[in-house]
Amino acid sequence: MIINKSIDIENEVREALSDYLTAYCRPLPEEYDLPNILITLVGGTDSQTIDTFEVVLDSRAQTEADALDYLNTATGILKQVAKEQTSALRHVVVNSSGSWGADPVRPDLSMCSARLAIVAHQEITEVDNNV
Repeated sequence: MIINKSIDIENEVREALSDYLTAYCRPLPEEYDLPNILITLVGGTDSQTIDTFEVVLDSRAQTEADALDYLNTATGILKQVAKEQTSALRHVVVNSSGSWGADPVRPDLSMCSARLAIVAHQEITEVDNNV
């Protein structure tokens, strides 16, 4: 049977950012480079063969200014990737963004976050009948 299914949006976003920034999908590794972006899928909707994912980007850096700049660079990259139509990403909207304060796990680091709506086409795949 041929079906449509959602893509792995966290990994798709990581791949889109990885040529320019240090980006991770959950869970954040125990040891990581700074600054970085952590990508987390937090929800979304679908309409026929189009998904709109709700994704949170958490930016960590030594200073709040660096974390915010890294976050703004990440959102700019994702918007451009969607505009160029060179990946599965088709449209990116920033729903909220800004300074967050200290990282709750590492209070010595600053953290800023953005919540994005990312539109992507579902992929078509074939599944076997295992009966």
